[in-house]
Amino acid sequence: YLKLLQSNVDLNNFNGQSPYTIMFGPDHCGGTNKVHFIYQHKNPVSGKFEEKHAIATEAKPITDTSSHLYSLVIRPDNSWEILVDLESKSTGTLLDDMEPPINPSTTIDDPTDFKPDDWVDTKRITDETATKPDDWDEDEPEKIPDSEAVMPSDWLTEESPEI
Repeated sequence: YLKLLQSNVDLNNFNGQSPYTIMFGPDHCGGTNKVHFIYQHKNPVSGKFEEKHAIATEAKPITDTSSHLYSLVIRPDNSWEILVDLESKSTGTLLDDMEPPINPSTTIDDPTDFKPDDWVDTKRITDETATKPDDWDEDEPEKIPDSEAVMPSDWLTEESPEI
């Protein structure tokens, strides 16, 4: 792995638990076989750093005997890209493709929420008691022309109606 350390790390006591901002690199040991991209994001509310993992990365470590170049590109627009031997293997954004997400969901699931037993899922329910007014005339036009409307003087009547 490559770890970009936070500024407050005591290098004389550096160890695996030392705080970092980004951890990136291949991991092929045990049941793990992927290229990690982990970002430490400071929660603006709590002030604590939270670990955010890139999700759905297609990048896998190459396990032959040759050397390989693993690259992580983070752009100013918050997009990122993982390359292996300069070939793009995975892309995403810091805001949409990290788990847990940097921006919390706009809705919070309520596990105690449930539909009542008499809930109806029909999109449109006909009102059996609804009636048209007594003076309703089916022969009247759907739209009533405005007798006072005037066409503007610069109206392009010769032009095609579609652009």
